[in-house]
Amino acid sequence: MNKFKEFFNQHKVTVMVIPNAKKSIKQWKFNLSIAFIILVGLIVVNLTLLIDTVSSRAEAVTLSSENHELSESLIQTQDKINSLLSINSSSADEVEHLKTSLHNSSEFLKTRLEEMEKAENYISQLVVMFNEETKSDLPVPVSRSYTRTLDVESELSEQIISEDQLLFDEIEALIVNDEIGALINESSDTYSDLVTQLESQLTYLDSRPDFFPTKGKISSDFGFRRHPVTGQRSMHNGIDISNSSGTAIWAAGTGVVTFEGYDGNYGKVIIIDHGYGYETVYAHLSRISVEEGDTVQKGDQIGKMGSTGRTTGPHLHFEIRYNGDSVDPLNILQ
Repeated sequence: MNKFKEFFNQHKVTVMVIPNAKKSIKQWKFNLSIAFIILVGLIVVNLTLLIDTVSSRAEAVTLSSENHELSESLIQTQDKINSLLSINSSSADEVEHLKTSLHNSSEFLKTRLEEMEKAENYISQLVVMFNEETKSDLPVPVSRSYTRTLDVESELSEQIISEDQLLFDEIEALIVNDEIGALINESSDTYSDLVTQLESQLTYLDSRPDFFPTKGKISSDFGFRRHPVTGQRSMHNGIDISNSSGTAIWAAGTGVVTFEGYDGNYGKVIIIDHGYGYETVYAHLSRISVEEGDTVQKGDQIGKMGSTGRTTGPHLHFEIRYNGDSVDPLNILQ
């Protein structure tokens, strides 16, 4: 150890600076130990800068990758929204078309009935006139058609009508009227069924809880996990979406509020029945904006995010239940 000290003390390091040919040379002598310390310091500084540079580049690559994934996710979400808008627009146009067709069919039936009523009145007058002139006692027909009216009018004008022929015409008129009425009724029923089915389908799409209930980051997925409070492994029946307290909470689908209030570990909670077997749960709220029995539309604000109940911070615990069983909300949310 003493030899090292003597070596560092006996040896010097000279630093020379030569400005130019006209100025004198400047030099400084340092103890070797001081020069060694300066050298080690420079090496440490360079290594630190190198590590920072490598770390910064790695972080930049990670951020670039996350930004790319978020961009793709945004594009996919926008495509889904455009697809749903297109489906809704197409369905609305089809419903309007069917309603127009139903209206036209109704007007046709109304016109047909008016024509039949006029024909019946006209035939009744002709039969009365025929009975008066021929001293006959033909019964006034009960069911009429325009075709039969023309036949009777032609026969009366020739005054060559018989009871058998009149009966035959009446039977023929009944058959024609029944067939036309049946066709009209069948068409009306078909249109009515189609409109009912489309309206039912639109109601189902509006009730299905596929609207994302809030803004934020999914901090816990559906399934088994280690509970953030108890530390025990347990089933998580929904997803947790984290954001700041007071963030708006929206109804995932149209439905009726079946419960709102405080419920133990859930804190302030809202439960909505959407029909078709679907039910949604919104827990840990800081504020509830609806009452039990209220009908809410998809996208309506129903409360605000909070941390009531057993939580580690502000977030929304969101569940979807189908026929009483909890399902992964991410399989339904758009």
